[in-house]
Amino acid sequence: MAQQINLLTPILLAPKRYFSALTLVQMTGLLLVVGLAGALWLQQRDRRAEAEHQALLAQYATERQQLTVARAGLPVPLDGAAAQLQLLPLQTGNAERRALLRALGAEGGGARPGQRHSDLLALIARSLPEAAWLGELHYSPGRVELVGGTLNTAVLRPWLGQLAGHPLLAGQELSALRVERLGAPGTTAGSNPLLSANGPVAQTGVPVWAFRVVSAPAHAAAGGTQ
Repeated sequence: MAQQINLLTPILLAPKRYFSALTLVQMTGLLLVVGLAGALWLQQRDRRAEAEHQALLAQYATERQQLTVARAGLPVPLDGAAAQLQLLPLQTGNAERRALLRALGAEGGGARPGQRHSDLLALIARSLPEAAWLGELHYSPGRVELVGGTLNTAVLRPWLGQLAGHPLLAGQELSALRVERLGAPGTTAGSNPLLSANGPVAQTGVPVWAFRVVSAPAHAAAGGTQ
């Protein structure tokens, strides 16, 4: 049987080098480059974040200043007592309007013909004599006020009697009649330019009488009649 004898001692062989000096230098340089690049990137990111932070602080400062100016321009808040005093007239007016709306609301809900408020206003417009005209008309439930002028006072009584027969004026009388000839001392024309002493009707020389009628309860009207 053949045998082989190794006469070379393994310790005398050259050792294997896995990392040479050059490789270590190259690896060190590569690590330095990577670390420097990472440091530059982190520094750039920090600078960008700082710039965004400063811009956000400037925006907040601007908005805070705008809020301060807007707050300074707000009206001084009223105390509860002053606000209540200001609300009282509004509440009173709203209550009056609600009452009027409730009274007028009967028109759309089953009121019989002739019982609607619009029927009374339509009757006033339809029955107005040709020789008369209206300058003012004030109407509220149970009360009518008519201000106008006429060329013939004889047409007023029949017309007012026709109006007094309307169901909505039951218990009322249109007897508070005031008739004045234009140009007479103490004559008041109100806000109607046609009844003015210098108006176009007065300048024609035609006799014109101004009248004012206010409805009143029948017993009050009878007591005031002389």
